Amino acid sequence: MERPAQADTARQLLEVWQRLARQHVALGGAGCACGTGGVSLQLGDFEQDIIDFLLDHAERQGRADAIAFLQAHAVRTGDGLWDLPQLLVALGGEGGASLASPEVSELLLARLGKTLNSFAKLHG
Repeated sequence: MERPAQADTARQLLEVWQRLARQHVALGGAGCACGTGGVSLQLGDFEQDIIDFLLDHAERQGRADAIAFLQAHAVRTGDGLWDLPQLLVALGGEGGASLASPEVSELLLARLGKTLNSFAKLHG
């Protein structure tokens, strides 16, 4: 995958995430979770889990470069929580110049693409 394609992929995934993060999750086919006992659950609530999953994937692959990139570019200033939009912006870069190496971009975008596209199929 070449750099401009990776930047396009990152931008597309950011658009997918921004759309999905506002949607409610249906639990067990029972309808929207927002009306069940006052619980409000949106896909955006899974942001921490998604990046934890990415980190775990990088660790299992022995990819110290990807781990370092996540720690440097996916942590929100102030509260230290993971920030998926911030990560996707770093992967997309300014004018298509990703802050990640092509190998790190490929690894993270491939895994994120599968994850977010799966969410989109189920909840889109």
